[in-house]
Amino acid sequence: MTEIEPPLLADVYPALVSFLDAALVSEGESALAEGLVGLRFRGWCRCSPTCTYLRTAPANCADSAWIHLDDDVPRVWLQLDRDHASFAGMEICELDLGPAPALDLDRPSGLG
Repeated sequence: MTEIEPPLLADVYPALVSFLDAALVSEGESALAEGLVGLRFRGWCRCSPTCTYLRTAPANCADSAWIHLDDDVPRVWLQLDRDHASFAGMEICELDLGPAPALDLDRPSGLG
C-alpha cells in the first residue's frame, strides 16, 4: 500500500509561504526560500492544545539550529533540518494565518 503524501504547505497556508519567501530572501537566504515550494504540511505539534509548532518534516529530521524571522517581536522561528537545506518545522509566534483551511482541521486555538 502506498502512503499518501501530506499536502504542500503552500496549498494549506499560502500567505505563510509568501511571508517566509520574502523574509528569507531579505535575510540573504535565497536557497532556503527556493525550497519552500516543496515543504509539506505535516500537522501541528500535539504537546498541548495551544502549541504553535507546525511540522514540515518527520521529527527525526529536525536539527537544533533555528532561524528567527521578526520585526520588533518574533513572528516565526524556523527549525532547520539536519542538512540545513530545508526546514523540519516552525513555531508560529505572531503571524495571522487567516481562516483555517479545509486541509487543516487541527489548527491550535490561539492562532488567528
